[in-house]
Amino acid sequence: MSASSPIPKTIPFRTLDRVSGAVWGLVAVLVLIGAVSLFLGADPTDPGRVWQALLFNWLFWSSLALGMFMLAVAWQVVEAEWPWSIRRFALGGVAFLPVSLVLFPIVFFGGKEYFFHHWLHVEGDPVIDAKRAWLTVGGMFTRDILSLVVLFGLAGLFAYYSLRPDVYGAGRNDGQRSLYARMTGGWRGANEEAHRSRNILLKLGVVIALAYALIWGMIGIDTAMTLTPHWFSTMFPVAFFMAAFHAGICATAILATVFRRPLGIESFVTARQYHDLGKMIFAFAVFWMYLNWSQYVVIWYGMLPFEQEWFVQRFSEPFTGLAQAVPLLIFVVPFLGLLSRAPKKIPGIVAGFSALILLGNWLERYMLIYPSLYEGHEGGGHAGLPLGILEIGVGLGFMGLFLACYLWYLRSFPVLPSPATLSARTPSVIPVPVPAGAHGEH
Repeated sequence: MSASSPIPKTIPFRTLDRVSGAVWGLVAVLVLIGAVSLFLGADPTDPGRVWQALLFNWLFWSSLALGMFMLAVAWQVVEAEWPWSIRRFALGGVAFLPVSLVLFPIVFFGGKEYFFHHWLHVEGDPVIDAKRAWLTVGGMFTRDILSLVVLFGLAGLFAYYSLRPDVYGAGRNDGQRSLYARMTGGWRGANEEAHRSRNILLKLGVVIALAYALIWGMIGIDTAMTLTPHWFSTMFPVAFFMAAFHAGICATAILATVFRRPLGIESFVTARQYHDLGKMIFAFAVFWMYLNWSQYVVIWYGMLPFEQEWFVQRFSEPFTGLAQAVPLLIFVVPFLGLLSRAPKKIPGIVAGFSALILLGNWLERYMLIYPSLYEGHEGGGHAGLPLGILEIGVGLGFMGLFLACYLWYLRSFPVLPSPATLSARTPSVIPVPVPAGAHGEH
């Protein structure tokens, strides 16, 4: 490493040594709140609302976990040097993906009569008939579940090769040593393993990036855009998967802030990392606004009834306030707060703005689902905003599941890469040969 490199020569092996009973208790309480909310918050007059709460929370927490993972992929593909000490925090999003996969068929089949009633049993509608090859429950579920298996499987493979070079012969207990032994079968030596993993990850990362854009964009179309089957937008899937990526950046900032002290790595996760994280959060807040404005302004000046329907639903009561709150939380407040250099270097401030963006992102996922299925729009009336104990409680339950998975990840795997893994990277400064006789010429 060069003398100016931010990476130290000696890097400790760090996993989360222990999780207090109070923390596990909090996780259990969050999951319990989610389960109880499904019963206490259920409305007998609107049974579909339970499934809507599950769907939009599944979309939010799965998007957040996948966005974190894709951040780790992006850093790996570009071989960024500055996030070396926080990349594993982003990689930890992969731990929630098996839970997401298990929950998907439950949410899909449990709520299909409520999600897809606009086209499920409709005949003689020319727009829906034209989309009938795509709008079938069997075809939709098959392509979605197979696509998720492929994408999440690639994510697991990427995580395996990211961690494999750093766990050989390590472990603080029998369970951890057994896990590491299974992960490092056929060991070739630290340097060879590090270079081999790097080469695999660079190729795999490109494939995953393309698969993510295609598959997660398709999930957005199937689970959100088809709820208003007469409406369509080519910008929608792009905005959907990029919002997930933005949420992943924010979640990584929060988790690094929360866990860097318990992990004893405060000297490795410094103002340098937070400054660059803050710049990413700021940049993607602007990009989020650009994508959504681009989608809105084309539909606004197009004045086409089918295209306007989706925005009319969201700008009408009782959703008007949330339609205003979402851009304020995701774009306006972070833009103003992170515009200058100094706030981006303070962990608490970066994490605070990240939390506001995640709240906005949670409400955005809510706004993708509920207005499309809201019956109060019919006849011009409204029955109040359907956002209460049920939606918040289910969200807290998903948070508990996510934290349980993430704590397992932090306890199981090192959060800092080994020197061998870092040395396998391409040097950040590449010498350029100068042609003979060129010295002194201008």
